[in-house]
Amino acid sequence: MLFRRIRPAAPTALVALVGFILLGAGCGSPSSPSSTTTAPSPTTGCTPTPTNPECVNPPNLLTVTIANGVYSPNSVTVKVGQTVNWVNRDTVDHTATDSGVFDTGSIPAGSAHDVPVAFNTAGTFSYHCTLHSGESATVVVQP
Repeated sequence: MLFRRIRPAAPTALVALVGFILLGAGCGSPSSPSSTTTAPSPTTGCTPTPTNPECVNPPNLLTVTIANGVYSPNSVTVKVGQTVNWVNRDTVDHTATDSGVFDTGSIPAGSAHDVPVAFNTAGTFSYHCTLHSGESATVVVQP
């Protein structure tokens, strides 16, 4: 016989081959769409702090989180040129306002929007929520 019939691969070998191909397809490169939708990796050696709870802020950006009607941390100290970022994790809108100095405007409830404010002058800045009396905190800017 000139032609020899080739037997199909055993079912387990075929399943293993398909699994190997699917596994390889799931390992994307850094530019794959799934990797661009994930949160940034924490900074190597970072210890979460009240002003960098997710370990993703660069050194010149500090975060104040608004939750349950409280700014946290209530007092933040930065150096001239640093930026403070407000994030609203509460169920109602808030602001961070020091009249004549800065005003974040309304920060929507549960907002994923960061509202950064750069501080270029040394001093102590007392701010409050214009929507809720009694909500206040300070930013201390050192030279």
